[in-house]
Amino acid sequence: MAGGQADVVNKLQMQNMIPMSITEVSMQKGGGGFQAINDKLTMMTTKVKLADVVFFTRQMVTFLNAGVTLTKSIKNIADSQKNVVVKATLNALYDDINAGSDFSAALAKHPKIFDQMYVNIVKAGETSGNLDKALDSLARYMEKTQQMQSAIKSAMMYPKFVLIFTVVIVFVIMWKIIPVFESLFSSFGGELPGPTQLLIDGSTLIQNHFFLIIGSFAGAFYGVKYAFKFKPVTNAWDKFTINAPVFGELVRQIIASRISSVLALLLGSGTSMLESIEISSKVANNNVFEIALKKAAVDVSTGIELSVSFKKTNRFDDVFIQLLETGEETGKIDELMKKIAEYYDDEVAVKIKGFSSLMEPLLIVFMGIVVGSIVVAIYLPIFTMGSALEGGH
Repeated sequence: MAGGQADVVNKLQMQNMIPMSITEVSMQKGGGGFQAINDKLTMMTTKVKLADVVFFTRQMVTFLNAGVTLTKSIKNIADSQKNVVVKATLNALYDDINAGSDFSAALAKHPKIFDQMYVNIVKAGETSGNLDKALDSLARYMEKTQQMQSAIKSAMMYPKFVLIFTVVIVFVIMWKIIPVFESLFSSFGGELPGPTQLLIDGSTLIQNHFFLIIGSFAGAFYGVKYAFKFKPVTNAWDKFTINAPVFGELVRQIIASRISSVLALLLGSGTSMLESIEISSKVANNNVFEIALKKAAVDVSTGIELSVSFKKTNRFDDVFIQLLETGEETGKIDELMKKIAEYYDDEVAVKIKGFSSLMEPLLIVFMGIVVGSIVVAIYLPIFTMGSALEGGH
């Protein structure tokens, strides 16, 4: 675009017009329109991951510590970006700051990428003149969050693989192998054992209604996915996950770690107590805890101590409350919040490792039972026929 986006903004503002967005469209002969459509589709389908935000934040810290200006730092990172959404966002930040906007205000225009916590901490860093330290704190927090997410994903990879492998094996047996035995069983005459007849009926169903079954599974998957867009469904799921046997405690500890980490960051940056609680309620990603924290914020606004208001919610265990009380007594709530986060991080790491070690043998046993049951059901008529022949002699 000739002159760049900043020039376009300035020219429009001179005419008392404020652009909502600016998209560069290629006017090259023979496909400019198609290129514009392709770019638009790419922007719509490309997602911004936590790793992208972590990379940007860590790069910003590196550039600022090296003495590079804020706008130059953003431009350098934008030029090296491969994610088109991140690249466009950083270019927009660059243009906004050049037009006179604060960094935090420019970030606030992109809430899907930079949440309220991110903006608040950057704003506190700008006010105190310690933007590099504020960004470093954010980078550390997000790197820790990313590590925890990676640990959970890694722990779930093996169970997913075993379950998918088991489903594929069962499907292949029902689709290809059972029909072969069905012709053999029909030559025996008489009534087949219940488990064998159930296998044959299932195989017949797959043979005759293959696409209907695939469509039903796909419909069920997207139906469940769509259902989670409704608040009652997500509320019920949030309540189930924190109260579920075995895994419920792990989920509660992950949420407690997340809340305490964000509170430590916000309070340490100078954000007010009420605003810190409000923001931390949103990062909990659980409606039950979000409601509890909002109630706690109301109590704090009336003069009730933070530890007492948190205890009244009945959502935080004794360790959390006791350390919080210590923080209030010493006047170092933000530092004790860091200790709380570290404690729960260690607990979560131990539990994830324990669950992984436990799940592997259980899943192998599960797969053995499923496949073994099918094999037994296949050979059951043969065993029955053998017993009948021996009885006849």
